[in-house]
Amino acid sequence: MDSTDFNSPITYSERLVVFFDVMGWKTLVTDAGSDPVKVGNLSLIPRLLKSSTVLQAVGAGEARITSFSDCCVISIPFKQEELSQVIYGLSNVFVGAALSGFLLRAGVTVGDIHHENDIVFGPALNVAHSLESNGFYPRVILDKSILGLKDVELVEGMVGADALGVYVDPYTLEFIKSDYLRKESIPDGTFMGIPTNKAVEIYTNLLLRLEDLLRKAEGEKPQKQVNWLYARVRQQHKKILGG
Repeated sequence: MDSTDFNSPITYSERLVVFFDVMGWKTLVTDAGSDPVKVGNLSLIPRLLKSSTVLQAVGAGEARITSFSDCCVISIPFKQEELSQVIYGLSNVFVGAALSGFLLRAGVTVGDIHHENDIVFGPALNVAHSLESNGFYPRVILDKSILGLKDVELVEGMVGADALGVYVDPYTLEFIKSDYLRKESIPDGTFMGIPTNKAVEIYTNLLLRLEDLLRKAEGEKPQKQVNWLYARVRQQHKKILGG
């Protein structure tokens, strides 16, 4: 192979970039041990992303996904009018992962990046990684400089802000109840033969998963991170039950 192939010029592309990781990954790997089923579950996130018809549809087939260990990078051509669809797509991934016992944290920005097959680098990746790293809690942190962010229309209660930045809460009641959350893979529940609300099923299962994660969390930081979400989900669960 000609050595010039290794240093040919590369031009960055402006893309929407998402960097996220699985929280508590080291503990999950340790717990899995050599159990084939548990080890297989660790590959859930890249499989979940690659099967996400929401993200693929938004990118019109141009979504690029690279995963390594507990981290994933997604980039798609940025279209301001589709920002809400991207956020809904990510929120579906977050909820699906949490229902399987995995908590995610992500940073989202728009900027220059080179993303081809498994090679990904650029200023936008650095920004997205920084947003994710500083986000602390299991949620999506948005870059305040994203064009059109102030005008994006989402269901009520999804976007918030605190000292750590502007964030998306994928677990808010209005999103869970909405058609933006794809519920095809969630089985219908019944009580005494009467169909139950799928949102109730989702929150009930989320609480069970989070209670298990709280029991396993070691140290003040992991406990604080999980408890942030547990408190929010528990509040929404009580709200939907009318409590």
